[in-house]
This record gives sequence, structure tokens and C-alpha cells, in this order.
Amino acid sequence: MKRYASLLLCIILVFSISFFDVSATETNEFIPYVTNFVVTTETNEESNTRATGLIYAYRLTLSQNGTTLNIGGQTSCSIEVVKCGFKDLVIQRRKNSSDSWSDYYDYGNVYVETNSANLSTTLVVESGYQYRISCKHYAKKNLLSIQTISNTSNIVTAS
Repeated sequence: MKRYASLLLCIILVFSISFFDVSATETNEFIPYVTNFVVTTETNEESNTRATGLIYAYRLTLSQNGTTLNIGGQTSCSIEVVKCGFKDLVIQRRKNSSDSWSDYYDYGNVYVETNSANLSTTLVVESGYQYRISCKHYAKKNLLSIQTISNTSNIVTAS
């Protein structure tokens, strides 16, 4: 009896799965796309005497040309650093100055295995919004010696 009940249950499952409508729905939502994503390294053989931690220089730049955002960044670290880059790199946007920022495009973590990282990329976005970049500049000397510095770029409006 158990065998027949199991067989009947299997047949019901097979036929019920085949009747589901799995057709894709079309969406008109704009999907951002990245072009020219480049992360380069520069080995810095000089130490900065003013350095107070592992990271001694960092920057984020954002400019726009119509609906294309030009994104740049740099994280420069002391010569002992073995991993350098950008952690939680995200593009944020809002409709106007009274709105709160929301994450729009997430690059994630971008690292290189040296003591300096430079970022250069473009992102095609929707017009009519304000955009900015947010990240943590990242440096790792060893398992116990890691430094991050939060940074947010200037704001641009895509037109």
C-alpha cells in the first residue's frame, strides 16, 4: 500500500510541475551597465613619513557626461601592505536633495595584491538622478593588521 501511495504522489508531483507557467515577463526597468572597468597597480617604493597607518593617500572622483558616469579612485598604502583596494564599492542615487540615498550599483570588493590600487571605469545610468560613490579604502599588511577608511565622493546629476 505504501508503494502505491508513493507512486501516486510522484505522478501528481510530475504532472503538477509541468503545468506551471514559467514564461518570462518583460520589464521596462533600466539596467545600468559598466564599460571600461580597469584596476591598475603602482608599486610605491618610498614610504611616506607622515603616514599614521597603512593607508596614506586615498581619493574618489565622479564626473558625468550625459548619462555616463566617469568613476575614479585611488588607494595608496605603505610598502608593507600586501593587499590594497576598495571594499563595499557602491554607486548610490536619489531623485532630489530631500530624498535619502539608496544603493544603485554594487561593485563589491576590488583588491590588488600590492600596495597601491587605482580604479577607472564608466557606468551608464538613468538621467534625472543625483549620484555618488561610497566605499571603504582597504589595506592589509597581515591577518592582524588591516585598515579601512570610509569615503564618499562628490555628487553629480545625470542629464
